[in-house]
Amino acid sequence: MLHAPQLTRQFEELFKKNYSKLYYVALDWVENEESAKDLVNDLFAELWKQYERLQDENVEGYLFQSLRNRCINYLKHQRVEQEYRERMLAEKQLVIDENPEIHEARLKVIEQTLEQMNPQTRRVFEQCFFEGKRYQEVADLMEVSVSTIHKRMTQAFAAFRTAFGCDKKY
Repeated sequence: MLHAPQLTRQFEELFKKNYSKLYYVALDWVENEESAKDLVNDLFAELWKQYERLQDENVEGYLFQSLRNRCINYLKHQRVEQEYRERMLAEKQLVIDENPEIHEARLKVIEQTLEQMNPQTRRVFEQCFFEGKRYQEVADLMEVSVSTIHKRMTQAFAAFRTAFGCDKKY
């Protein structure tokens, strides 16, 4: 069993040895520098929480496999977000062409849904969706992780799906 300073030193060496390699693997997968950095940083943060228990395992193999899984999950989530944006664009087109009374009713549903949201979720949604800020920008502004922003946006989208009676889960 290693003492805390030795464990910390060993972890730092692992980080220095593998960060760049992992970053470039993630960048190859997600094709976005900030997202690649976030994925690798989150991976090391999670590893640190379990490091004492995992230190005798093949940690480097664990890192690369875990990063691969995180990248796949990230890409799946990006696909869902893209599909949602496409649906929203199609809905906007319908709104332009629709009856003004129906338009007003839908706006009222949106306002009510926003009012019922948790204040943090609403703030994240408004900044990302209405102000067009990137998740990283909002995360920095709110001093939270990008994954927290992802979770808040997922909650907001779920609230709107429920409010508009969309039964299909994405």
